[in-house]
Amino acid sequence: MQQITATDPLERNEDRFGEFYVVLKLGLKEKSYECVYSHKHAVYEEVKKAESYDEFMKMYVEEYVHADDKDKVLHFLLSDGLTENLVNGCAEKDIIYRRLNDKKEKSYIWMKAKKYVDVNDDTAIVTLHNLKKIYHMMVNMKKELKKREKDLTDHYWNMVSLLSTVLDHNNLVESVQQDNMIFFTKQIYQQLQKDYPEYGIADEEIEAVSHLAPIHDIGKISVPMEILNKKGKLSTEEMDVVKHHPLTGAEMTRRFPKGFTTEVLNEFSYEICRHHHERYDGSGYPDGLIGDEIPLCAQVVGLADAYDALISVRPYKRKMTHEEAVQMIINGECGAFSDSLLHCFQKVAMREEWVLKAI
Repeated sequence: MQQITATDPLERNEDRFGEFYVVLKLGLKEKSYECVYSHKHAVYEEVKKAESYDEFMKMYVEEYVHADDKDKVLHFLLSDGLTENLVNGCAEKDIIYRRLNDKKEKSYIWMKAKKYVDVNDDTAIVTLHNLKKIYHMMVNMKKELKKREKDLTDHYWNMVSLLSTVLDHNNLVESVQQDNMIFFTKQIYQQLQKDYPEYGIADEEIEAVSHLAPIHDIGKISVPMEILNKKGKLSTEEMDVVKHHPLTGAEMTRRFPKGFTTEVLNEFSYEICRHHHERYDGSGYPDGLIGDEIPLCAQVVGLADAYDALISVRPYKRKMTHEEAVQMIINGECGAFSDSLLHCFQKVAMREEWVLKAI
């Protein structure tokens, strides 16, 4: 049997130390996973090939982990072991193991596997890296991750901007209405944040939802113009076509850029497009959600949309005055909204800057 030798932990050898760093992100409930960062592009490909996180880990352990450490690493890293011994649903743990460095020489290097688990957020982060890390490698990795995140976020908002332009070009939503939707949504959201701290609304949520509000009707791209521009009441068949636009819009958001920095944005955009016509008493569409089953972002955008539609000219209706629009919403003529939402709407709708938007 060949002698197995360990690389000296004190030896300064950049070929062995600082070259290995992999970051994996897992969705605990669905057991989905992705490689967020790797020192080698080949690792991304291996992750894609594996049908599951557990399959990838078993392959990694079988091929690269020292025989004496295989069971320990598998127990620590397989999905069933990630959620053991949590404190308040969270954990941050690590183990040291040996990774085979050269199959011919049978040498190994010391590695650290670390897991960060938060079942409340349905997320686990797993890192595999050399026990000794070269500082500049870590700095470069952080810079690369930061650049990738920024590029992805920029791409996301460029896509939102493009969709807004398409809506304007097709006369589905005019640019002034898009500005109004941002303003109305932000005003209502900020009042909710102030008056109802129990909602736990963050400033970032307000900014994101406000700037996503203009694309709430992107699904109308699939509705024939003769229906959208029809003067008079729509037939039952025509109304069914219109009522399908939230589903179309929500499906379109699934093609938005996906990643760490856009995960929450994608969730907001999907919920806004799909649920902005839901109403608190269950009378809305397409899913007939009731009460707080409706995501808060969709409730706010739905109210802002209802008001904006009333004060705008439509082929089938005249432009309402600000006072008329407010009264119709309070009376429930645009569907039911929660008491807290109506309370905040009444407050902000009385402000001069709001009233000027309706002129």
